[in-house]
Amino acid sequence: MKRVLVAPLDWGLGHATRCIPILRALQARGCTILLAGSGDSLQLLRQEFPSLFYAVLPAYQPRYPAKGASMVWAMARQLPKFLTVIRREHVALERLVREQSVDLVIADNRYGCWSASVPCIFITHQCNILMPRRFGWLASMVARMNRRSMKRFTRCWLPDYPGEASLAGKLAACGEHTPGGTHRYIGALSRLSPAMPRQKRYDLLCVFSGPEPQRTLLEQAVTAQVNRSVLRVLIVRGLPGGRTVAPLETRAEVVDFLASDALQEALEASRCVLARSGFSTVMDLAHVGGNAIFVPTPGQTEQEYLAARLMEKKIAYSTAQQDFDLEIAWQHVPLYTGFTPAAGAQDTWLHPAIDEALTL
Repeated sequence: MKRVLVAPLDWGLGHATRCIPILRALQARGCTILLAGSGDSLQLLRQEFPSLFYAVLPAYQPRYPAKGASMVWAMARQLPKFLTVIRREHVALERLVREQSVDLVIADNRYGCWSASVPCIFITHQCNILMPRRFGWLASMVARMNRRSMKRFTRCWLPDYPGEASLAGKLAACGEHTPGGTHRYIGALSRLSPAMPRQKRYDLLCVFSGPEPQRTLLEQAVTAQVNRSVLRVLIVRGLPGGRTVAPLETRAEVVDFLASDALQEALEASRCVLARSGFSTVMDLAHVGGNAIFVPTPGQTEQEYLAARLMEKKIAYSTAQQDFDLEIAWQHVPLYTGFTPAAGAQDTWLHPAIDEALTL
């Protein structure tokens, strides 16, 4: 049976969580699975799949700017580091392919995880990387670099749907979705299932995630307002292990991290979710259903676009981090429809893509 290496990016937890349904599908087909990654992303998958072989890849460890700083310039300053990581992870990947007799590589946004000797699949929802308006002159250059990098892979999987059902909108619009082409829609990926009826123990479930210091800044801003509210709140700090952080001083119930089953229960027991508008979070809520308050990471154009798009479609309320007001946000929640779960989507989209990949 095929030996498949799965390597998610360590840029927050979303790239790892959306690999979980892929890993489950590979296990169901009897594949031998190898994990490769770094940081909290790898730690999360090790907790979900403790029996799998794993290897550590070079870490990107992006650092987001604090208040008032430009996200573009912060990323530009780190670009030499990122390019070095891409080169190092490619060398590490080729070594793993040889030493572990890998037959297939599935890389979630790790641009260096391609091999000249085996088929490699690249997962991304950003064929089109959005630039802030004042940096629009860079858009064509960034697009060319992105396309060139993706062409090193045998296939590109888009965790989204075509047409009106799209969750990513223009982020996934790269114009190459043709039958028999290299790009293929695989549907929204989520480790979660449509919500089952459950007594609501919490009014609000706060899920914090993403690189520092913005994860902590949002946690601090929200916690301060939670302490002044009467809402029943559960806070999930998004810390799967390996880091020492100060405990939160709050009236809310707090956990550092929840594995898939526990998070599913917490979502079903909550009236509303407060979270970043990362695409993996959007996919999770599209599977589970329910109401949301989104607070995009400041300066992260992808999250700002997704939050604005979902707000325009009257699905979920969103607010800028610097303007966050829990009382106002809570008043707006009933004015939005929330997410409606799409049952059976992975059977329709993901499983045929995996079956095809295993024949490459």
